[in-house]
Amino acid sequence: MAEEYKALDAADTTQAMVALQEWINGLGILPSTLYREYYNGVNTFCIKCNGGIITDEDITGGLSAEGTFSIYYLTNNTPDSAGQIFKPLNDLAAWFHENGTTGLVLGDRQTPNQIKTIQGPTDLHGQDDDGNTEIFSVFSFTYDEDAK
Repeated sequence: MAEEYKALDAADTTQAMVALQEWINGLGILPSTLYREYYNGVNTFCIKCNGGIITDEDITGGLSAEGTFSIYYLTNNTPDSAGQIFKPLNDLAAWFHENGTTGLVLGDRQTPNQIKTIQGPTDLHGQDDDGNTEIFSVFSFTYDEDAK
């Protein structure tokens, strides 16, 4: 029988997305600001939560959790055979791989453990009628939360 997990509540996932957005913006890797949920024009990035689950709970009320998020990049740059259009998201994934969650603060009781790339940069649907291309990568992160 498959193990059942409880979903993280909306407050926990929102708190994590805000912390991730601020942290990633502070890294200075992406060439423009990372916004939450929606783009702010062309050649911008946004982060979207894909949900999260509680993977373990202890008797004192502490827990371990895993969440996934996507970073989308809307650009009017022309895709090329060298993959330069994917460079910002590749650079971010490489930084995560090398540095993990260094400097990430999720909250007073949360300790980030790991961040990893699930899916590298992918063209979502090719160029639209305005010549824009939407690219995304998917990441996962884990953290522990101490009991209240």
